[in-house]
Amino acid sequence: MIRHSTDRQFSLGAGCVRLDGPADSKIRLVCEGTLKRIDMRALADYFRNTADQFATGEFWGKLMRAACMLCAYTGDADLRRIVDDSAADMMGIQRPDGCLSTVPDALQPQGTHGSDLWERKYALMGLLSYYELSGSAAALDACVRLVRYTNTQVGDPPRTPITETGWAFCGIESSSILEPVMRVYHATGEPAALELATHIVRSGCCGRENIFEAIRAGKSPYRIGDNGNPRESIAKAYEMMSCFEGLCEFYRATGDARDLETVRLFWDKVREEEITLLGSGGADAPFNLGPGTGEQWNRTRLEQTNPAIDLMMETCVTVYWMRLCHQLLRLTGEVRYADAMEVSLYNAIFGALRPDGAFFEYFPRFNGARNPRVNYSFNIKGFDLSCCTANGPTGLALAPDIAFAGTPDGVAVNLYMTGCARVPVPGGQVVLSMQSEFPRVGYARLTIEAGDLPAGTPLALDLRVPGYAEHFAVLPGGDPTRMLTGVPGTYLRIADTVSDGDEFIISLDYSPIRHAAPHGSDRAGDGFVAFTYGPILLARDSRDCADPLAPVPDAGIGDWRVELPERPGLLTAHLQVGGETLTLVDYMSAGSDWDGGSFASWLPIR
Repeated sequence: MIRHSTDRQFSLGAGCVRLDGPADSKIRLVCEGTLKRIDMRALADYFRNTADQFATGEFWGKLMRAACMLCAYTGDADLRRIVDDSAADMMGIQRPDGCLSTVPDALQPQGTHGSDLWERKYALMGLLSYYELSGSAAALDACVRLVRYTNTQVGDPPRTPITETGWAFCGIESSSILEPVMRVYHATGEPAALELATHIVRSGCCGRENIFEAIRAGKSPYRIGDNGNPRESIAKAYEMMSCFEGLCEFYRATGDARDLETVRLFWDKVREEEITLLGSGGADAPFNLGPGTGEQWNRTRLEQTNPAIDLMMETCVTVYWMRLCHQLLRLTGEVRYADAMEVSLYNAIFGALRPDGAFFEYFPRFNGARNPRVNYSFNIKGFDLSCCTANGPTGLALAPDIAFAGTPDGVAVNLYMTGCARVPVPGGQVVLSMQSEFPRVGYARLTIEAGDLPAGTPLALDLRVPGYAEHFAVLPGGDPTRMLTGVPGTYLRIADTVSDGDEFIISLDYSPIRHAAPHGSDRAGDGFVAFTYGPILLARDSRDCADPLAPVPDAGIGDWRVELPERPGLLTAHLQVGGETLTLVDYMSAGSDWDGGSFASWLPIR
């Protein structure tokens, strides 16, 4: 990730952050279970052989992006060899004129049943990620040439307008190429990149309705492009978010405040209407029934207990919600975006990864059992691969950059995970080390190693105070008389300078919260209740009770306690509700044996 002058937060760089606990273990699991097992050459074959097969060209770029991000985090030499070889292979496939496509020239830019530009988007993402990892001038040149080539085909007439491409969503899917095109512009200043991006933005990304103007007019995301026929809906969740992510990158170039405000308005609407307690959104009902079953905006936050919904919360949606949050966190430095990412990471992303690291569940669910099968898969030399298994690792790869992020004058601590970060300062570096019992207990200790740097080295330390915090306090040196308190939804600056051996005790108080069903469009979904603890969605597991869906009292929470789990997981919570004790576990570990055992997060009330 390249730092921009407009950014309030940014990556500390390859190898600067190390995490411990579930984020690190799942990152290493997916490296071994997916990224080192998949045959990247076989994925490049779709380009090499101009296979003209729908959307198959997306896989190389999705997995290359994640592999490069996680290689930067782990420093894994075997993974580095894989990405080096694969990048060289893909660059060898590219023609001298810049063409990198899975379809014959005569079908461009609308081949593979409309997914040609979509596939080029991911080819750009994979090559850009490799450039950011390696600094390869050849990889960046390959991106420039692909953008130039695409710009000769797509644009104002007589070129093909972007809104006349794509397979089902009136150009939204193709327009999502905006994000990597703008990253090429940031890295090179290539005029063709800005010309193509400007065409996309001015088109509004959609032939049926300008998605940016729709949001500025106050329209709900699920109603964008609505033509009155639910089966022709074009409100495809993750592709639409990707277009708004591209608008963030466009804003970085133009500085037009209206562009940033448009993205913020969109984010507010999506959070208000679509993002569930699991930290994801999209569904197959009740409003939009069109292409992309289970993957379209459907006011999912308000309909999340609707029994008419069968498929919901595609893992690809989770990843791109996190990416959109990350863009806005970088641009604004506002806590609410980190709050949202934390929920998605601990629940939807951690919970979707199968124990062998070879599969991300396509549609996580609130109630039922984990689905051990790969949905809508292609078999790549014995490895079953879906879009979500290809995208899911990127959600994990965001964790290090979220946990400790650089700021213009120091570092922001966004996640209270055990880990450490190396932060460059004039004359050397400072190491921040975090020992944490979060999320089971809101307690952490942050220590500073400054080595031989002079006492009082300038470095601003900002701690995120989550919106769910009931009380947030920091004791410098563990001294209660020096206590600092934070306001939920803000950053607490605990120091402007640091010295070797500085220590800060962090206390973060939060309690279980009861959530009544949101009372959407179907009254059959009203009689449910769910519980969260900090960012964690709690669930009842069949390993702890005979029937996770047994009705519970319609009452508030009385006494409660949270303890270490007996099985692998984050925590076990015991809540007194209406005179009964509910034993609940974190969503991530509910049903995590993936052996058919059931769990329930939305519990029926009696």
